[in-house]
Amino acid sequence: MGNERPAGNKGGKLWIMIGLLIAVFGLGMTFMTNTMNVKKIDAMTEQCEKDGGEAIVSKEKKFLSTNYSFKCNQ
Repeated sequence: MGNERPAGNKGGKLWIMIGLLIAVFGLGMTFMTNTMNVKKIDAMTEQCEKDGGEAIVSKEKKFLSTNYSFKCNQ
């Protein structure tokens, strides 16, 4: 009788909500970072071409992110 739990597990639901908020925030930050990186690569490519060089960009797509390698041959 002393081991009975009250109906409903509000503590567990709270932790699930906190976990979901962290996951959504993490995904949002990942996509925002990817978008910023694409803009930076575009700007660097444009600057390299203005300077008379040839921009070489390689992408390595991963699960949620993309790794870029940039080289400007003058």
